[in-house]
Amino acid sequence: MVETHMGRSHHDALEPGADATSTAETDELFAVLSDANRRFVLSHLSQREHPPALDPLAAAMAEWNDDLDREDARIALHHVHLPKLEEAGFVEYDDTVELTDDAPDSLDVVERL
Repeated sequence: MVETHMGRSHHDALEPGADATSTAETDELFAVLSDANRRFVLSHLSQREHPPALDPLAAAMAEWNDDLDREDARIALHHVHLPKLEEAGFVEYDDTVELTDDAPDSLDVVERL
């Protein structure tokens, strides 16, 4: 058996350890934040005094991202980005889009990216 520098075999090193949950959570965080449009949404929402509705948010995203027109931004927000951000616990999305109480901690990460 080949041992690593920590006394564990390579096979054992591939097995999930006690910190597998935190690793999965970290992977989820990076997956959600890997998209520039989602980082824009979080940044934009953090700078707003009042939560915007979908259409004004889509207009802001389309203005920021030259590859999207307003309608494409609205569709992407509604079907892709907001559901992923909501599932990760960053936003609540109903008539308006607003940051959750858990989002401020994650915004520190977004600002560093």
